This record gives sequence, structure tokens and C-alpha cells, in this order.
Amino acid sequence: MRFSPKVHKLGKLRVVLVPEERESVTVRVMVGTGSREESDQEAGSAHFLEHFVFRGTKKFPGMYDVTESVERVGGTTNAYTGQSEMGFWVKMDKGNLELAAKIVGQLITEPILPTEHFDKERRAILEELRIYEDRPNSKAAEECEKLLFGKTNMGRPIIGTIKSLNEMTVGELRKYFKKWFVAENMVVGVVGAYGKDEEVLEIIKKEFATLIDDNRKMPEKNKFVWDVQTEPRLKLTSRKNEQAAVVMAFRGIDMNDKRRWALELVNIVLGDGWISRLFKEVREERGWAYAIGSDVDQFSDAGCVLIGAGLSKINLNEAVKLITEISFGLAGDSKWQITAEELATAKDTYKGRLALSFDRPEEVLGSALEDTTFREKIYSPEEMIEKVEKVTLKEVQDIAKEIFKRENLSISVVGDYKKLDFKI
Repeated sequence: MRFSPKVHKLGKLRVVLVPEERESVTVRVMVGTGSREESDQEAGSAHFLEHFVFRGTKKFPGMYDVTESVERVGGTTNAYTGQSEMGFWVKMDKGNLELAAKIVGQLITEPILPTEHFDKERRAILEELRIYEDRPNSKAAEECEKLLFGKTNMGRPIIGTIKSLNEMTVGELRKYFKKWFVAENMVVGVVGAYGKDEEVLEIIKKEFATLIDDNRKMPEKNKFVWDVQTEPRLKLTSRKNEQAAVVMAFRGIDMNDKRRWALELVNIVLGDGWISRLFKEVREERGWAYAIGSDVDQFSDAGCVLIGAGLSKINLNEAVKLITEISFGLAGDSKWQITAEELATAKDTYKGRLALSFDRPEEVLGSALEDTTFREKIYSPEEMIEKVEKVTLKEVQDIAKEIFKRENLSISVVGDYKKLDFKI
């Protein structure tokens, strides 16, 4: 896989250029802030900003100017907010690189944040919050994060709360924007057939000019520390649902832990795909779930392994027992212990998925920007494969033994029950 990112510094602003032969060009900015950098009063500010910057900028002042400028040339745009980062991107045909850079640059340097549209946006976000509340799987995930991370910034919903959203003001959004949208806390990325590096950098200098001259220091960031947990944590949200929405979380490792490659392979065996233990045993063999799977979520200072499922209401206890038995047994001397053959298959699966992901420009750029923001270096696909190939069966079993145990577990259930009575 050809992957040759080049990192440049324009003042304190980092720029990652990834040349690729394709008809499109994507410009993306990652901002190193998210919901965890908010106080309780500010909760939801990052997510609100993600929406609100599209309502007008200095060079695109109208309410629809940004989106219409993108769609007139057949492009696409979007944004997202996580706990630790925000992202804004525009994808267009390669002949519109300058327009793509101008739009992204405007969104993150000169948004108007128009007062006259603030209440409309607030109402839209409150409706988004209610949608999440109404979805059993989303509600189960939210409550599981609260159990996992406790009463910390990490345990608070990214979207904020009804109280914080109702009390939010444009002035507070501007303060949050001014504090965190600084050059040292951002990375600009471009991927595609963009031509010469020097020409792209000149465009970046022009469209991100205020950041090139920005010498402000990045504010001190939130630091997460695990509290003491000695028993599984359980939460039931009673609702008249036909299914039980279940989310489990095991405390994990951070994104710079050298054992993360082993954990990726453990996750593939456990629940990441059709050949995984959870899919075969819970869905295929017993028919207790239509959808079930696992994932690894990692931050600079924490991480977790998540298991999500929509389970048959009458089989909740049996299913939870089986899922935990499989998870606990990955490292133990039982029928669920990971074998050498399964490890070899997981490595092949990882390599194949990596090749497919690097066939998409958004994934290519996302990987480079995440590494630049949160890791010590940008990893090429070849380096990732090399790391995975070196993982031994003992390393896989050791990390499974450390993570998949009772005192690391949190379980959230949304369903038609009065209490949870399963045994773990």
C-alpha cells in the first residue's frame, strides 16, 4: 500500500499532505478538543460549535452559503465531535482544491456564530438529544459510559444535557472557540491528486492565514484517572421495549500502549465480525440476537473494549452469562481460550481490513491526522502490519487476562424489566 504522508509546519500549525492518484481531493482539519474539555456548565459546547459554524462565516455569510458552495460543484462536507477531538472536512473533485481549503479554513477560523440563528440550532440539537434518548441502543451506550468513566468529563454525554443546552449562550460558544481553536491544537490535512506540495502550502497559507500567525499556547487539557472498581457496575433503564439493548464495557488501555496491537487481534476474535465468537455463538448458534459485536475505543490516557447487542427479551440472562463467559475465557484454560489458529486468522483479517480502509481517502487522512494529534508518529500500513505480525499468542492471552475480568466490567441494559438479576 502506497502511503507517503509529509508533515509541514506553518508557524505552529501542522499540515499533513498525502499524495494519491484519484479524482478527488479532501481537506480536513482535526481540532484537539472535544466534550472532555468542557466544564459541566459548558457541556455540549464542542458539539454545538460543530453544527453552528456552518451557519455562516466571514466569506460565506449566509445561512446556506457554505453548504450551497459545496453542493454546487458536487462536493460533500461534514463534521463530527468526539470526546477528545473535532473534525471538519470537505471533499471535492481535484480541480476544486482551493475552494475546499477556503471552506474548511473559514469554518475553523472565521465563523460568524450568528445570534439570530442560535435558538433554531439549539432546538435542532435538543431534538437530536431526544432522538438518542428514544433509541434503546444509544441510551444503553450513554449509560454504560457513565458507569465506565464515572462522574468525570469522559462520562458525560458528548451532546451535553438538557440543562446545559438550555442555558448555553452564543457568548459562551465564542469563548470556547477562542480558547481551543488555536494553531498549536490543530492539524490540517489534504489527501488526493493535489499537484505540487509547494502549491498546496501556498493555498493553506492563504486560507488559514490567521492560524499561521497564531502564537497562542494550547490550554492545559483534561487528564483522566481511573477510580477504584472492585465489582461489576450495572444500570437498568426500564422501558417497554420488545428487545433488550445491552452495552458492556471493560476497562482497557490507552492508544499509545504497545499492547494495543495485541488487543486489536483479541477484539477480532471476540466480536468484530461474522467469524467472531460472539456473532457465531450468540447470533448464529442460538438466535438470541440479530446484531452483536465488539469494538476497541482508545484515548490518550484511557481506553475500553465495548460489546453491544440487541438481545431477545426472554434470553437476557442466558445471553449475558454466555457473553461474559466467552470474554472471561479468552485467556483462561477453557474452550474459549484463543488458539494459535484463531490468532493467525485474526492477523489475516486485520491485514485485509487495513488494505480496504486505506482504499478510502477519508480513512487515509483520518489515520494520518489522528496519529499526528495523539501519537508519537504517523504509522504506515506496512508498519501496522509489522506490529501485528509480531504479536505472539502469549501476548494476546496476557492482555486478555488483564482486561476481561469482573472488576473491569460495566453493563447497561435498556429493556422491559423491573430489575437485573443475572449473575456474573
